Amino acid sequence: MSTIDLIIEEQDYFKANSCTFYLLTREWQSYNLPDSFNWEIRPFQDDQKTHIPRNSGIYSFVIQPGIASYPSCSYPMYIGLAGLRTLRKRFSDYLYEQNNPSSRPNILRLLNKYKGYLHFCYSVVNERERLKEIEDALIKAFLPPCNDQYPGEFNRAVGAF
Repeated sequence: MSTIDLIIEEQDYFKANSCTFYLLTREWQSYNLPDSFNWEIRPFQDDQKTHIPRNSGIYSFVIQPGIASYPSCSYPMYIGLAGLRTLRKRFSDYLYEQNNPSSRPNILRLLNKYKGYLHFCYSVVNERERLKEIEDALIKAFLPPCNDQYPGEFNRAVGAF
């Protein structure tokens, strides 16, 4: 293999493993929900299912590399809500989606590519009528790359890239 082929192969590797994050300080500053959430985090694996509550709430998938005990290193990849379907049911849905070829492509890739690094982060929210408001506010603040719908004007702006 030539040096040029090795360079191209390395570039392909980096492109295949890249992900765009938007770090929008304006959105962080404008986040104004008064709620204080009690976040729990569990590795995304089948044996954790019984630890997930049967309540409504908000959840996210985060990637944690776990390198050198580096503090608070989490990449928020997806944010969702669990209303009529409980947090445990949503967790179980994703366990099923993980092995279902007809799953949403971005979620299928997330669930399989980052095994061992993927965590399910959740907070119980008993006020179901507020779940959409909370989900939208968190998505707007973090713009997680695996969400394919963003609140309001962000759909158009993110879609431009």
